[in-house]
Amino acid sequence: MKKINFRVLICIFIINVFVISFFLVSNGYSTIDEIDSKIGESPVIDGYIDLLDREWNKAAREDIFLEDLPIILRVLQNDENLYISVQFDLSVEYHSLSEYIGLIISNSSSENKEEFIDAKIIQFSNISRNEFVYSDYYIDNGNFLNDTNVDGEGAAKLDEITSTYEFSIPIKTSNISEQDAALDFGNTYAFNITYGETPIYQTGVKKSTTILINIKSTTTSVTPFTDITILIICIVIFSLLGVLYCYFIYKIFRLKRNIKKIKR
Repeated sequence: MKKINFRVLICIFIINVFVISFFLVSNGYSTIDEIDSKIGESPVIDGYIDLLDREWNKAAREDIFLEDLPIILRVLQNDENLYISVQFDLSVEYHSLSEYIGLIISNSSSENKEEFIDAKIIQFSNISRNEFVYSDYYIDNGNFLNDTNVDGEGAAKLDEITSTYEFSIPIKTSNISEQDAALDFGNTYAFNITYGETPIYQTGVKKSTTILINIKSTTTSVTPFTDITILIICIVIFSLLGVLYCYFIYKIFRLKRNIKKIKR
C-alpha cells in the first residue's frame, strides 16, 4: 500500500512539473521585446496622452529599457495606421535642446542592418519651448535621405520631467513607395527605437534598442483558440491535481486515526 501511494505521489509530482513547464513555455513566446499590437480608437497625435479621455487606453503597453533609460512603450492600431508612443522621465537638466526619438523600421521581422530602410524621427529644435519637427527618411547604405513624400505623422512634448513622443504610421497603403517600409496586417516587423541629442543620425545616437511588433491581421479583437484551449486544459489538470491532493490528505488523516486506534 505504501509503495502504491509513493508511486502515485511521484506521478502527481511529475504531472505537476510537466503542466507548470508547459504553461510557462506556452506563455514564454511573448517576451518583452516582442509586442502584439492592440486594436483601438485613433489617438490624437499631439505629444500628450489624455488619460481622462482614456486615450491610448486599449494600447499594448510594455515597460522596457532603452539601454539604461526606462521607457513606456504603447502600441495601437486600427484599419489604417499603426500608432506608437514612447514616454520616459528625465530631469530637465539632462535634456538636450535638440533631442529626438526615432523609429528605424525594418521591411520585415529581420534585424539585419540592410532590412532597416525607413526612419520616422521626431526632432526637437527647442525642447524648452516644445518646438519640434517630424521627418520621414529612407535609408540607403546607412545614409538618412529625405523621403520624397512624408509618410505618417508625429508629435512630441516635454511636460515637467516627462517626454512623450507619438507616431502614426500607415499600414498597407496602396501608394506605398520603395522609400517606406511596407507594413501589412498579420505580419511582424522589427523596429529600432533610437534616442539621440543632435540631428546627426549616425553619430548623434545615444541609446537604442530593437523590438518586434506583431501587427494584427483583423480589427476584431479575439482571444486565439489555442490560448483558450491551453487555459482550459490547465484549469482541468490543476483541478484534478487539487482533487487528488485532497484525497491523499484525507487518506493520511484516516491512516493517523487508524494508527491511534491500534495504539489504544
